[in-house]
Amino acid sequence: MKKCLTLLFAASSMLLFNACENEVFTPERVESTKDLVAPADFDWKTTQSQTYNLISKVNTVVSIYTDKDCTDESLLIENLVLNANEATDVSVNIPAYVTSIFVQYPTEDGKEVFEINTNGVTTRAKGSFIQLPAEHTYSFNFDFLKHYYYPNKRGQGTLMFEDLYPSKGDYDFNDFVIGYNVEIFKSPFSGIDWREGVVGLTMKFQIRAIGGGIPYRPIIRLKGFPMRCIKDANKEYNSTRDGIKIELLEEGRNDEDDVIFIIDNTKSLCNGGYYNTDDEQPLDYNMPVVTCTITNNGLGFKDYMIAQKFEELAQNLPDYFDFFIQNQENNNEIHFRGFSPTNMSNQDSNAEFKSKENLVWAIAVPEKIAHPAEKEDIIKVYPDFKDWVLSGGKINNRWYKNPQGSVIKLN
Repeated sequence: MKKCLTLLFAASSMLLFNACENEVFTPERVESTKDLVAPADFDWKTTQSQTYNLISKVNTVVSIYTDKDCTDESLLIENLVLNANEATDVSVNIPAYVTSIFVQYPTEDGKEVFEINTNGVTTRAKGSFIQLPAEHTYSFNFDFLKHYYYPNKRGQGTLMFEDLYPSKGDYDFNDFVIGYNVEIFKSPFSGIDWREGVVGLTMKFQIRAIGGGIPYRPIIRLKGFPMRCIKDANKEYNSTRDGIKIELLEEGRNDEDDVIFIIDNTKSLCNGGYYNTDDEQPLDYNMPVVTCTITNNGLGFKDYMIAQKFEELAQNLPDYFDFFIQNQENNNEIHFRGFSPTNMSNQDSNAEFKSKENLVWAIAVPEKIAHPAEKEDIIKVYPDFKDWVLSGGKINNRWYKNPQGSVIKLN
């Protein structure tokens, strides 16, 4: 009898072990963000980068939008010079759900708009070029600047962080919420004296919410964009709230180090608690905005490489834009997936900011959105978020358009 019981116990244990070993991830059982398993190749981006090869048979100047009405709220590139019969690569970073961009060009009677599908297929496509149907030669003023805007000229994108890396938190993604807008400007240079050329950038950041107790501060690294590019530039800093400021990190930096800006004293907004995460507490709708403008005037021939670096930055900002938060007690950092710690921290330089389930601690959205209230899992607040993650971004790429439940809606 004892032997039978022993065999029965062993068999039961084996069955239980096999059941555990064979247990697989079941999407239907997902109740919180912690339960998700994202595809290994999912990059968590809510945008798509596209490059188009435009050509015009006449000299012209165009602007590019995501809206056929060509509003400032959808303006991506302004005053782009196209020389006659000269192909020009144009790169844009647009919301993943956008299916067309719109090129506005001048005519004798005003302006016309040409639509380009995001897959690059148009009825006027010729070989690998997209032929712009411009007929009117436009003599541009050499004083104007070409502008690249992220996410667009008038809008604001949203950066949201969890602060317990490498541990999983409550996934309300409100431990730090930042609004951003970046403008990069540059002289067309073609036809003008290089010594009169201008390049520069303006970055605006709005502190929208702080829902974590750890003393983090926001930092912006332009990864791969060296200090020498702004060494002799004019630097202007502004803030709408006393005490909160943005400044370039210069101490101990050499010409080849990455450009880094630090936003300081944001914790003062919390007053011993949280900031704009509890809808039962007074909300601050006049959220502070910090701005920095870097301008390089009078570039000479020797500064051609600086102008080129600004052009690369303008066309590929997502590859350079490493926005992260840093713990002021131990210097540990939390970055977006795809970026690594800086030499300001003691973390492994090869650290990846993703879990074994390919979950992340930071999400960027190219629009201003409502963030979850304190302790509200983002999967509950944005129901379409779950399938967006599980599909690796292939479906529900407008998930942030449909908030439900307890969110903090600010202006």
